[in-house]
Amino acid sequence: MTWTEGYISDVGFPAFFYKEMQPVWLSTVAGFLGSGAPDAGKAFSLCELGCGAGVNLLVAAACHPDAQFVGVDFNAEHLRLAREAAQACGIANVEFIHSDFAQFARGNDRSFDFITCHGVWSWIAAPLKAVLLECASRSLKPGGLLYLHYMCHPGSTELLPLQHVLNLCAHHLPGPSTRKVQTGMKLLQQIAASGLFADKPAMARHLANMARRAPADLAHEFLTDHWQPEHSVEVHQAAARSGLTFLGSADVFNNLDPSLSIPGNMQELIGRTAAPALAETLKDLARDAHQRMDLFQKDPAALSEAAFIAALREARFRLLPDAPLRGPVTFATPIGSVTGPETIFTPLLERLSRGAATGAELLELPVFRGDVGALLQALQLLMMQQLAHPMGPEAEGTAERGRSLSDWFGRNDTALDIAADCATAVSRTVHRA
Repeated sequence: MTWTEGYISDVGFPAFFYKEMQPVWLSTVAGFLGSGAPDAGKAFSLCELGCGAGVNLLVAAACHPDAQFVGVDFNAEHLRLAREAAQACGIANVEFIHSDFAQFARGNDRSFDFITCHGVWSWIAAPLKAVLLECASRSLKPGGLLYLHYMCHPGSTELLPLQHVLNLCAHHLPGPSTRKVQTGMKLLQQIAASGLFADKPAMARHLANMARRAPADLAHEFLTDHWQPEHSVEVHQAAARSGLTFLGSADVFNNLDPSLSIPGNMQELIGRTAAPALAETLKDLARDAHQRMDLFQKDPAALSEAAFIAALREARFRLLPDAPLRGPVTFATPIGSVTGPETIFTPLLERLSRGAATGAELLELPVFRGDVGALLQALQLLMMQQLAHPMGPEAEGTAERGRSLSDWFGRNDTALDIAADCATAVSRTVHRA
């Protein structure tokens, strides 16, 4: 196994797509949180730190031909695949840089409207985390957004001993990382069969979930020397020291009203908690959160109420494939199933089923007239479940580039279709059209 600052590099990172990393999504969610954000409908720049094979960047670059994209990764094979895809699909507005974060931070003189980083923070050593935040703070334009994903307590706490066993297997067993993680998983399953986890149901659930994942995915997730979940408030404090302000979550479920996103017996307690850091910690505890997709901003500017309403009225939304046409709608959430009532979701879904609609048009529906909050909650639930999405810019050639990239993904075992008008992608396991 080859080690790069404790992060394995002898096996390719699996290709995953995250809708929450896309510019239209990030700008929309920042607006929902009451903050001005870079306009994803105009020319902008985005850098992804730890871009892997570039799936998320390729989708964004195909859908935003007037924007510029940069991906940074230390794995040359990842970048070879990314460049091959960009060239094959005629995507010329993305650059892939072979570098570690420290080297990139020293040499970079560009500024960006967005910086994204997924699957990196909880896997790298503390000095590199400091470099990452310093790079983001220095490279973001005023008002620019940082998307940062990481593993967190309390949901990931019970994973620590499981990861420790797998990491030891990585150091003491022969063969490639995929073989080492498979051997380590067999050992953990033997331990579970002996009854050792009988009084630790969370560990047993984690192990069962891990057994369903591909070996390459497990290897990248658990063999690193530095895997470590953190309390969200610790990450927020570190970002603040670098000059970045926590806005909320790119995962819109975490921004919903506590009556929808927190178990009922915790809602009143959290509602009475005035200290934001303590309230955020209590929310993580109530949700048993195991990972976060947090959104930070450099020099944030809060929207006035008038500007907030104006931005919502101008935004456009449409249904995605497989969306129901009537309510009620049952949403799968981290705290269990939540049912959206028919009285709210039937008129909303019926209107969107006739075509894309602006926020202004949706606010004309009798159920939302005069109730902006209700519309925001309903839209975010549909977005969370990948049933609806904000619309992207109308740029020439995006549909053709999207089809070309979808075809390339299909030829390379990545089940994604580009939804160019929303500047995102949808999984073919969901998309049956």
